[in-house]
Amino acid sequence: MRLAISLSLLMAVFLGGCQSIDGGDNLEKGVPYPLSAKETAAVEKGLREQLPYEGLLLFGPMAASKNSKGHVSVCGTITAMGGYGGVVNKRPYVSMMVNVKPLFGFVPIVIADDSSTGQSAVILTCRRMGIAI
Repeated sequence: MRLAISLSLLMAVFLGGCQSIDGGDNLEKGVPYPLSAKETAAVEKGLREQLPYEGLLLFGPMAASKNSKGHVSVCGTITAMGGYGGVVNKRPYVSMMVNVKPLFGFVPIVIADDSSTGQSAVILTCRRMGIAI
């Protein structure tokens, strides 16, 4: 219960300024941040937990940035294959790493829907944080 509340509060703080895409929010462009193998595994685990999908999940390249407050944001793409009629569904995502004791992991913030608008919004958000996907 405490973990769920802590993650919810952390996400609320991070997302507090992410309400518009027009540049009037708190998104800060970070500097490139190399993900360790442990962090990459946490990203994949977090996405698997967020997407209860029975088929195959393929993780595309992911990139990260770190802002002046030390927040690490991660963007990338995930492809869901299989399911109904072998449907292939590639979606970009934006997220953040959590490394506050005793928590360590990955919190998906937004996984784009199938619309071009949703995907464009996620890609634009990533670019504004200094991450090209």
